[in-house]
Amino acid sequence: MVLTKIVHEFRGVFKTENSRFVASVGLKVSGISLIITFAIYWFLFQVLRLNYAFFRAHGFPEVRDDSSFFDLVIVETLDTLPGLFVFHICLFFIGSYVGWLMLRPFKTMGDYCENVLENLNYAYKVEEFSSYTLFTRFSEFFFEYLRESRRKKEILSNSIPPQYSKIHKPVIDYIFLLHFGLLLIIVSIVSAIFIIENTGTVYASMVELATKTLKDQASVSKYFTEQMFIMDSIFKLTIVLLTFFYTLLGLHLYSKISGASFAIFSTMRTYMKGNYSSRVHLVGYTHMREYTRKLNKYLDYVQKNFSNEQSKN
Repeated sequence: MVLTKIVHEFRGVFKTENSRFVASVGLKVSGISLIITFAIYWFLFQVLRLNYAFFRAHGFPEVRDDSSFFDLVIVETLDTLPGLFVFHICLFFIGSYVGWLMLRPFKTMGDYCENVLENLNYAYKVEEFSSYTLFTRFSEFFFEYLRESRRKKEILSNSIPPQYSKIHKPVIDYIFLLHFGLLLIIVSIVSAIFIIENTGTVYASMVELATKTLKDQASVSKYFTEQMFIMDSIFKLTIVLLTFFYTLLGLHLYSKISGASFAIFSTMRTYMKGNYSSRVHLVGYTHMREYTRKLNKYLDYVQKNFSNEQSKN
């Protein structure tokens, strides 16, 4: 079911603002891991260069030049490339799914506004996993208010619940942060395991190559034992970089919806206060326009057909 919806979303990729947003989230999620992977591989390459100097100093018997040595070791790296490619393709789709989840409450709102014009009893349902506390809870209250107004053929006067009346700026949505924070943590952990496993494999192949070919086994063993702190530092750097950049990504994605959800909430609240000309006008949230247009169209319909002024006439 979910896969079908994602495939349907990607049929129009790059053709609409919301599908471009979904794809961009996928690229950002996979891109962070890919860039850090290449950065860690570069650090590992520097370790290989240091070890090459060590091998040359100890008379490495089968290496005549730099290319010969690195050909022997990097063949292991090349073997990891197919897995690297597949892994980041999977990350792209996981990231796209995250983007799709972010837009789903707004898409649900847009679909509802489109369908309820013809069917007054059309249900407004938002799944808990992808909901935003302020926007979702108030939109349920607001759409029920419009439903009752349509049934009574006039826009009813209504008081705003106290918990919504004093909100004048975007609030931190802990539900969103919890849900999507967990997703990004999982992505970060999986990426760290993947990078560490692959770099560890390349390093292990180098150690195996050295122990098989160098004559002074005691020196080799001591050298690589002393060198392990470098690999530990690389592994720690991988975890730190992934944590830092996925945290930044989470904050960036949050900013992409927090302002828009507050603007929609504010418009709904103003409408209920009697300003029936109030509409959603978002600047910088192009990925939301399709959904807010449908909301504005529904508000136009209610204002035109059920305003108190028209009823009195």
